[in-house]
Amino acid sequence: MSKVFIKIVAITTFLAVLFCAGFVFFYGRLQQFPAEAPDSSRSFINKPLPAARLVDLAGVKLDEQLIRKGRVVLVFVTPECQACLLEGEFLKTLLGRRADVTFLGIVPFGKTIESESAATKMFPFKVFYDDSNTLVQAIGINRIPVKIFLEDGIIKKGWIGAALSDRAKTSFIEWLDGLE
Repeated sequence: MSKVFIKIVAITTFLAVLFCAGFVFFYGRLQQFPAEAPDSSRSFINKPLPAARLVDLAGVKLDEQLIRKGRVVLVFVTPECQACLLEGEFLKTLLGRRADVTFLGIVPFGKTIESESAATKMFPFKVFYDDSNTLVQAIGINRIPVKIFLEDGIIKKGWIGAALSDRAKTSFIEWLDGLE
C-alpha cells in the first residue's frame, strides 16, 4: 500500500473516532442537566394542571384531591426508559426529604399490562397511567423523564431530564429544596 493511502485511512479513522467520542460526550451532557421547558410547556406555568384521566394498575381513577390540593411532584417515567429507572433510584433517596411534597409517577405514551406492572414495581412512588395520553398531549411533553411541581393543582415549576451526574443530582436537590 502506498504511504498516501495509509495516511488517508489513519486520518479518516482518527476523525471517525473523534466524532463518535464527541457525540457520546455531548449527548451524555445533555441528558444530565435540566433542560429548559419547551415553549408549549412554558405556557402552563402558573396555570391549573389540565384535566386528565389518570388510573392505577387496577384501573381505579386517581382521586383529583391528590393533585389538586397540596404540593405534588408529578414524575413522568416509563419502565422501558433506562434514564427513568436511574431517576427512580435517585428519587427513592429523596422521598422523605420534603414531608410537605408528595411524589406521584405518571406513565405516558401507551399502556400495556406488562409496562403497568413493571412500573408499579420499579418506581418508589405510587404510579398512575395517563389514559389516552391526554395529559402529556395537553402539556406538550414529548420526552421523559420530566418532573412537574404542582401547588394546589397549579403548575409552578418543571424539570426536564434525568439527574444522572453528581452535578445534576445536586442541582435537582437544590430545585426540590427551593420549592416554595
